[in-house]
Amino acid sequence: MLSQQKADNELLTLLGKIFALIILLLVLSYLAFGYFVSIQQVGQQNIQVVHNRLLNTLGVIRSQWLIRGKPSSLKLDWRSEPEGEVEATGFVAMTEGGWPIPNEASVAGCRELIDELLGAGYSQQIVTRFNSSSGVCRYIGESGGSISYQTGSGRVIFLTR
Repeated sequence: MLSQQKADNELLTLLGKIFALIILLLVLSYLAFGYFVSIQQVGQQNIQVVHNRLLNTLGVIRSQWLIRGKPSSLKLDWRSEPEGEVEATGFVAMTEGGWPIPNEASVAGCRELIDELLGAGYSQQIVTRFNSSSGVCRYIGESGGSISYQTGSGRVIFLTR
């Protein structure tokens, strides 16, 4: 009889451990699901921040273009180094309406343009596409959201998944 009670106790202990493990796995799966959903939302917010940054940058560029007498190319010089010296990033070609355009009508031109507008190396973080028939540069973020920049009109379209 004593061995039967011992076997019953071991069985109950084992069932308790299995039940605790199942509960732990359910809690961890719930937390993991919430974590991955929040990661996707952060990715969407990141592309939204880039969209707002691009709009602000385009506004500054257009203002500089107007102030400088509507030149065909504009020297971008608003970035500064930590020592306080202003660093010119280069020249960007402008449309007659005052919007920056890529130097060449290609994916490489769109990458170069986004690097000039938002900072060197930015094009490495996104997928870049170019539609030659409409002249649209499209920048796709990791989460699937995208920003389309119509080079002729300066129109910026932000799309989320």
